[in-house]
Amino acid sequence: MSKISSKRILLVDDEESILLLFQTIFDIYGYDAHFLTSSENVVARAIAIEPDLIILDVAMPDKDGYEVCKELRQNEFCRKIPIIMITALSLNQDKKRGFECGANAFIFKPFDALFMINEIKRLTELESR
Repeated sequence: MSKISSKRILLVDDEESILLLFQTIFDIYGYDAHFLTSSENVVARAIAIEPDLIILDVAMPDKDGYEVCKELRQNEFCRKIPIIMITALSLNQDKKRGFECGANAFIFKPFDALFMINEIKRLTELESR
């Protein structure tokens, strides 16, 4: 399997199993992965590493992904970074709320790794045009 990118991705999730899964996926596809296990400093971290894409878990113990997404969209340095929200919540109202906060994509857990990679690729290619 060939690597498709060296794009920088910031993943925010408090579940170690999800972080390990994404680390494996990102290693296979050549993404430069950065991880946060808390949603407290996402904006500052995003400004520091300038990611090409951010993946936010909705259910976090401090601030939820919706709140963080809004904060990112209100920051002039972060507002154009594509955001994928991931969650185990499966109601359409959860998805709608994610888009209302400014997310570019919304993926339900458990997710298909190839589908996730295709979404990452689609969103990072759109951003570079």
